[in-house]
Amino acid sequence: MTQPRMRAAAVTTPSPQPPPERLDLPVIKKGKKLTGAKREKFAKKVVAAYRTPGRRVTIREICEATGRSYGAIHSVLSQAGATRHGPRTGGAAGQVTS
Repeated sequence: MTQPRMRAAAVTTPSPQPPPERLDLPVIKKGKKLTGAKREKFAKKVVAAYRTPGRRVTIREICEATGRSYGAIHSVLSQAGATRHGPRTGGAAGQVTS
């Protein structure tokens, strides 16, 4: 007769970064269009979250918080005239070294 199998203990590893702080952004249902005053209000909140002093909030974090796509958030930031963060490498964009 065979012995019953023992379950292996679940191995959990800590996440490399602490969980993101709540950004207090509205969640928009998938497929819903934002126009007019609602879009302007949403854009102001997104830009304010993106420019949070003391914390580098990414477009992807805003996407997760709002339920909108990367392209939608990128468009909102561009249309609002927000200056975007530099490249992920931390170097100056377009900088040429000799």
